[in-house]
Amino acid sequence: MTLDLKYYKETLHFSINFYSLFLIATFIPDLFYVDNSLIKNFFWGLKILLACWVIYRRAFEHTSLRSEEVLFFILAFVYIANLYIDIYLDPLYFITTADGNLDFAGFCLGILIAYSFRYDPAFHSSKSFFFFWITLTAGLVLAYFFAIENLSIDANNVRYDANSTINTILYGQAGCALALVSVFGMVDKKNKVLKVLFLLTFFFGLVSIAKAGSRSPVVVLFVIGVFYFLARLGAVKGLIYFGLIITLLLLNLENIAALLESMGSSLGTRIVNILVEGDTSGREILYNETIDLIKESPLVGVYYVIPSGMGFKSYPHNFFLEVLLATGLLGAIPFIILVCKSLIKSFNLLKDKHESSWMVIIYLQIIVYGMFSTSLYSSQDFWTMLFFIVSLKYVAVKGPTPLVKHNLRSIERSLVLNKKSYAKY
Repeated sequence: MTLDLKYYKETLHFSINFYSLFLIATFIPDLFYVDNSLIKNFFWGLKILLACWVIYRRAFEHTSLRSEEVLFFILAFVYIANLYIDIYLDPLYFITTADGNLDFAGFCLGILIAYSFRYDPAFHSSKSFFFFWITLTAGLVLAYFFAIENLSIDANNVRYDANSTINTILYGQAGCALALVSVFGMVDKKNKVLKVLFLLTFFFGLVSIAKAGSRSPVVVLFVIGVFYFLARLGAVKGLIYFGLIITLLLLNLENIAALLESMGSSLGTRIVNILVEGDTSGREILYNETIDLIKESPLVGVYYVIPSGMGFKSYPHNFFLEVLLATGLLGAIPFIILVCKSLIKSFNLLKDKHESSWMVIIYLQIIVYGMFSTSLYSSQDFWTMLFFIVSLKYVAVKGPTPLVKHNLRSIERSLVLNKKSYAKY
């Protein structure tokens, strides 16, 4: 049996690289008592091989790169050059050779995977959407029953990892992804049975977020909700609809927190801590330390990780601060240009109900999540979706002018009258 490239791109390519199939695969080590690194390495190898296959077959198309794509590769080159200096020419004392090699190879391979997502309508096909939705739901069902309580990340609140590989934060983001694509399904699909199923998976996505106990998916849902409503309904209607939803949630905040607590989730307590006590898990300290480091070398950056302070050996938990820390203005300027262009294009794609809207929503999730969690150099998902968006050649659809609308209505009336006159004979 041979795997057809067309079928692979239309059905599997997205799910292999984002959330769903990896989530399912990571239950194998726990169920069969094998080292989870075997599955992770195998899955990475599979992704690389399949990406090379897609790129190789596309090499025969001889299509030139657009200006935004060229800028993406300039940014990638700047980042790779800085990583090479930080890891091999001027290494930090605490970065081992193995860790440095892994970080450098991981970033380079991530760019390779990103290139395999150069725009192709097959990637956002209906088959791809449904396969992702179904497999992500299946993975989260497994996580619900096999979740492992995480006692190390937060001693004061109950939080769960999906399994020994997917931690509480990634578990929550997977639930967030299911909730987001379910909203798309409810809005986009006409079948009433499907609408009910999407509604069920939307609530199950929220349940997964609650079980994980991670706050970041809640922030992501809030921000993308505003963006989505504004794009689809316009500024006035969007703000009114979203304002009503937020008002209802705030009025029932205590009841929601009690419900979550009855489910054994600490999410309600953690959200209240943000709103009442301003608990940000030390993010403001981390950001201030990162800004001080950036000031030391604003043009070309300092290191790709934080060398001292609260974030020692870690990352700034903010994409914009991280690109400034790692590459300075040299990399930050093209990064900001690309992100801004991608957000404008994303808004227009959602507004015009483009077929890729569900993938756009996942991109928005990743970029919002990257503003307060995860690292830029290891976020293969972000680099991949950024390249997908910037490689999509798209001109926003402009509505017809009043004169055109009037002419269209006149034509419609004429057709109706003619139809009635013919019916008499």
